[in-house]
Amino acid sequence: MRSMLLRARRLLGALLLAALLAPAGAMAGPCGPYTTGNIPDCEPQQQAPVPYGILETQGWAYYCTGDHPYFWGLSSSYPGDFTWDNSCFSAIENVFPETTPNKFDATFTNWCLSAENIVVTLGCSSQPPPGFGPSCNETGGPVGDPGCPQSNISNHCSSTNPPVCFQTATETCSDGTTYSCTADQGIVWCYKCG
Repeated sequence: MRSMLLRARRLLGALLLAALLAPAGAMAGPCGPYTTGNIPDCEPQQQAPVPYGILETQGWAYYCTGDHPYFWGLSSSYPGDFTWDNSCFSAIENVFPETTPNKFDATFTNWCLSAENIVVTLGCSSQPPPGFGPSCNETGGPVGDPGCPQSNISNHCSSTNPPVCFQTATETCSDGTTYSCTADQGIVWCYKCG
């Protein structure tokens, strides 16, 4: 009996923590309204359903596509530029893996005691978010910094206090090869643009 009571208390604590961590703006709608202003030419893009087991947590990436390929999100001071359709879930946006302007990355947890599906809807714009350089069709996996001349250098910071920041840049080598690079806490990784 005591272990059941302890598990119930832990579950209640986890549910309260999830409620605190879920972005408040997520329920307003993926295209706003936002206190920081509206995302220009924003359209909702519904993603495919994803199944989760009981109390399961998964990291997941989604992408804006078509003629509205840009996701603004938390790194552009638009927390909650996404919604989900199931109240069993909490979500935390993972800003650091969002290294391309079409990518949304988050960790979702199913807090229900049953298997559930979640459908995520992104707010996608036809205009790039502030600070992102030209698009890069990434080929292959991440590589180390090639050390070529940089352009389109942008700093991306969360709206938290203190802010959490990373830097992106485009590197163009003498042979014409272009890389999209990210620097975070002294580590630099790049993707070759095709």
